[in-house]
Amino acid sequence: MEDVGKSVEFVDVYASYNDSYAAENVNLTLTSPFYALLLGPNGAGKTTLIKVLVGLLRPLRGYVRVYGRDPFRDRREVSKLLGYLPQPGTSRPSPFMTVRELVAVTLLSTRRPPRVVGRDVEEAVEEALRAMEIEGLSSRRLSELSGGQLQRALIASVIVRRPKLLVLDEPLASLDFDAKCDLAGTLYKLHKEYSVDVLMSTHEMASCIRYEPLVILLNRRVVAYGPASRVLTPDNLRRTYPTMSEVAGVMILGEDHAVRSAR
Repeated sequence: MEDVGKSVEFVDVYASYNDSYAAENVNLTLTSPFYALLLGPNGAGKTTLIKVLVGLLRPLRGYVRVYGRDPFRDRREVSKLLGYLPQPGTSRPSPFMTVRELVAVTLLSTRRPPRVVGRDVEEAVEEALRAMEIEGLSSRRLSELSGGQLQRALIASVIVRRPKLLVLDEPLASLDFDAKCDLAGTLYKLHKEYSVDVLMSTHEMASCIRYEPLVILLNRRVVAYGPASRVLTPDNLRRTYPTMSEVAGVMILGEDHAVRSAR
């Protein structure tokens, strides 16, 4: 593929639902390579911004570029560059499918008929399963998987096309803490070993923070973004989470969020 640029850009983006801004004046540049977290309270506009990025919601003002491409005007080109998985529960594949079938069907759906599972498809499926560390689950039905295993299978079905950018909306939701940490680690490994840029929205900091992610704090507007060590300050967190409380020197942002105050 020809050179497609080196960054993902939001320029003066405004987007809304029901005549109310869900995101406003968003200006943000993510320069490849990146492993980035989109953080903010419920209603902050995280899903809205992701939908604008992947071309599911047209902004009222401003524009987005995905490695130099417009996700609306250049939809076909962008679809080859970008892999997207919506929030858990949104994708509902047949529970009777096996993990291998799910990944293979997703890859074949991008091809013209006749769609045949040849050697190239089998190899791509195996590679995706290895990348998500679930090759031992290939013959399991989706109904037999745990929540974490199912999420890995769904991500495998996205990365089987080898996208340059992986966009995940709340991929750690509803998982226990150990499963969150394991999946965050697998995604970081995917980013490093396969040169995949990763952008995921999440309410979970603790499971990802060890990987020194780029952090975007969002509350309709971008409050701050940059390396986690610079962005996750008490002042920025107060501006992002208006209902944040502080008890005995600990800043409580909500479920799975507790950041010790600086003294």
